[in-house]
Amino acid sequence: MASTRLKQTCAKCNKGGGTAMCHGCQQSFCTKHFVEHRQELSQQIDDVGQEHDLLRQDWNRNKNIDTLLVRIDKWEQESIKTIQTCAQNARVALQQLHN
Repeated sequence: MASTRLKQTCAKCNKGGGTAMCHGCQQSFCTKHFVEHRQELSQQIDDVGQEHDLLRQDWNRNKNIDTLLVRIDKWEQESIKTIQTCAQNARVALQQLHN
């Protein structure tokens, strides 16, 4: 029984011999291009990590903004209540003076 053996070629330069398989993308590379491929993947992972850090910073910033907005809303309501109480006291005092 004859078997056909497929010669693996580099996905970048199409040269055969001495190729290594990337199990992530299922492509074969010569030694030179395998090293380059690993460097490219490493750079992509670094880029993803940086993007993750930026997204986390944005999320934390927005979370802090939301907390501050809640505090401002609470301060506003408390201030309104205080002003309304003062205004009511002034009305009562004025009516007592008038009577």
